[in-house]
Amino acid sequence: MATPKKKTIAANASFPAVPIVQNEQRFFFTTIPVSSLFPYCFVARRNEDPKTGFQRRLSETRAEDIAKYLHDGRGSIPTNIVLSAQEGSGLAYNSRSKLLSYEKLPGSFLVLDGQHRLWGYEICREKYGHELRVPVSIYTGLTRAVEARLFIDINTTQVGVPSALLLDIKQVAEIESSNEQVLRGLFDDLNSEADSPLRKLLSPSKSVAGKISRVTFNKALMPVIRANVWTNTSKKSQYQLLLNYIRAVVDVIDDTTVLTRAAFFESIFEVFDDVVQTAIAKRSNAKQASIGEVLAPLKHVGFSETAAKARATKSTYLDLIKNALKKSVSISDSMV
Repeated sequence: MATPKKKTIAANASFPAVPIVQNEQRFFFTTIPVSSLFPYCFVARRNEDPKTGFQRRLSETRAEDIAKYLHDGRGSIPTNIVLSAQEGSGLAYNSRSKLLSYEKLPGSFLVLDGQHRLWGYEICREKYGHELRVPVSIYTGLTRAVEARLFIDINTTQVGVPSALLLDIKQVAEIESSNEQVLRGLFDDLNSEADSPLRKLLSPSKSVAGKISRVTFNKALMPVIRANVWTNTSKKSQYQLLLNYIRAVVDVIDDTTVLTRAAFFESIFEVFDDVVQTAIAKRSNAKQASIGEVLAPLKHVGFSETAAKARATKSTYLDLIKNALKKSVSISDSMV
């Protein structure tokens, strides 16, 4: 996006618009082709302008992702970009023709919200040749202080959709990957089957204290379903293997409530593949008793004490688990 420059002679642009007044602030809603908008916008970034800047750095990767989403032919972005018309923009509204006009000058509009979307539209035009119309709201007559306050309001009052809910509705949207479908089945079974230690302890669509969210579950088990030990097993066997492992974990930890802590849940599944492989090597099976034998050293670890700490992280639990399991391995004379 261009930076503000001194006013020069420029062509006018005009588009149908709707004037809106809210609490004494006036703005216009319209749609503008990106080629008639992008060159005349700029961003006041904090790192570039420490005195009056307030925007974050641009993530080119994010803008590229937006452009690809629009280019794929299935994407649309109904959310409007929020702009503030600058003093030299020549912004004017004709109430008779219902047209909003401005001068095509660099620096005519300050981006208050949506810089990545605006860049995405422009990349889509430049890279893929798609000229799309951009929905915009354009404020008029704002000082830089008011612009900064609006930026704060926009970015503190908008509440994002929880990640767990987005995962939960992927099935409805028919965009689940094959791995996500497997995880969904395991999640649902472990949350509903009477023989599961996690029954009613999994939360499908939001984060709940004392329960494992779908986000945490997927994050912990995605490496598991990609592991070698998981290859060529039926859905029934996959569920049974998880059941054996979780039951074995419950049997050795000193406080079962720690199982529903995201940090612990992720850490205990970090060693899943090694533990199961060791059980198979020792006992030629992955039944609960065999897995429990490998996990037995964890009985001496004070997980409840660790959980009581203010910031017990995944690495905190993982270090405890790995150190305990390493100590259980010893070499005798007959082995060498």
